[in-house]
Amino acid sequence: MAVDSKSIASIDYTSRDFTGYRSALLAYAQQVLPEWTSRSPADFGVVMVELFAYLGDIVSFYQDRIVDEGFLTTATQRSSVVAIAQQLGYQPHTAIPATGQVAFSPSPGMTSPLTLPAGTQVITTYIAALDRPITYETTTDVIVPAYTTPVPQVVALVAEGATQGNRTLALYASTSGQPATTVRVEDIGSSDGTKSQTFTLAQSPVLLNTVRVFVDDGVGGTEWTGVEDFLLARESDLVFNAATDDQGVTRIAFGDGTNGAVPATGLTIAVAYRTGGGSYGNIPQGSVSDLAESVPGVVIAGSSPMAGGADQESIDQIRTNAPRVFRAQGRAVSAADYSDLALTVAGVADARAVVRSAAAVTIFVIGPNNILPSEGQRDAVAQYVQARSLSGVVVNVVNGTMTPVNVGSATLPVLISVQARYRRDTVKLAVQQAIQKVFTPPETTFGSRISISRLYKAIQDVPGVEWAVIQMMARSDLPQAGTADVVCRDQEIPIVGNIVITASGGV
Repeated sequence: MAVDSKSIASIDYTSRDFTGYRSALLAYAQQVLPEWTSRSPADFGVVMVELFAYLGDIVSFYQDRIVDEGFLTTATQRSSVVAIAQQLGYQPHTAIPATGQVAFSPSPGMTSPLTLPAGTQVITTYIAALDRPITYETTTDVIVPAYTTPVPQVVALVAEGATQGNRTLALYASTSGQPATTVRVEDIGSSDGTKSQTFTLAQSPVLLNTVRVFVDDGVGGTEWTGVEDFLLARESDLVFNAATDDQGVTRIAFGDGTNGAVPATGLTIAVAYRTGGGSYGNIPQGSVSDLAESVPGVVIAGSSPMAGGADQESIDQIRTNAPRVFRAQGRAVSAADYSDLALTVAGVADARAVVRSAAAVTIFVIGPNNILPSEGQRDAVAQYVQARSLSGVVVNVVNGTMTPVNVGSATLPVLISVQARYRRDTVKLAVQQAIQKVFTPPETTFGSRISISRLYKAIQDVPGVEWAVIQMMARSDLPQAGTADVVCRDQEIPIVGNIVITASGGV
């Protein structure tokens, strides 16, 4: 039987807000209840229609939000962005601790050498912004010699953060005849023998690459191995997974007996780990001033600048880097592959590879918020990329160069006119922030070109700006005149320099 097309209701699937639902419900009511003609807001039927339209609007909003969370470009929740990135083979980095060197010296009266064990804590003076000093720990044992003239110094590597734990655990010797070692651990619970057990660490933020998990039978501890997932684990493999959620809470997960072993019932789960990490750990030379706990006969003689500290990777940076790493597919052939592979190393937010010859590739790297990566991070990049590069190619990794760009000067300021109903100081501040944002990662990258039209758009988009004139924009290493586009070399990243603005109008 033929169907009359006129009898098929026309449905607008895009009309899913309050107004659309209200109109659709009233139109349907007119068909099924033609005798109901009142459309007064006080009519009970209209009230019910509007209530259903209101609920429909809310449901539609959450449906759209749920759909958006399934795509890298539209997801807003960190947990969603991280999950999608991991599916693409990219592991976003958590906070990274700053590293550097501290010099120890003996004080008068110290007649014999003294060993400072690894994990000895040193601190800065009180920092008001953090409401505490910053703590660093030595990474290896340090032998401070006896006092002589001239006074000797011994230099030790230190890393920002603190080792957690409330007891010492003796480990089973890995090789017969070897002495047992001890480690400071935190007990996080006991195994109940069930599948896929999870345990929560008490402190945060956790430096994931420092997490070690032990199963303690009361006599000694057996160390388990950390894995990114349990996909390739066998039922007998002693493995665990450590993951930090978007709230900063770190959890330890075990296998289900098919992929990864299950800890035996009643055994204590102990974890050794360090907390810390963040850009706040990047401090100037000489900032480390004292030992956290006084050691008689030992003083701090000085410290190097601490570098390499970075906050956890931002959502915008993950959106940029995850597709790049996915395209590389674990092998370096083109220059872009070398750049993209460097992004998989923690602490590298952007990279640019330059081919010097058929057998040499130089990779310029930069950390989050344009922080310069440490030597250890650069070595990690070189080692990782070298293993995946073409035979015969030598990979060299160096830090990128920051290139300040001045916008306006004392004699040639940026001129803005503020609309009558806006406060002049508020608009001026918003314009300055808009200019700064143009130079903020991931808006800028290696070899970026900053056009004058880009700055004009950023300024004009600020509410309250009537008109603007940029009289000068130039690199800080060039003559401070003109408004030509700023062009950076492959190894350069533009950063904001001086901003001088003169505002008129407004209130």
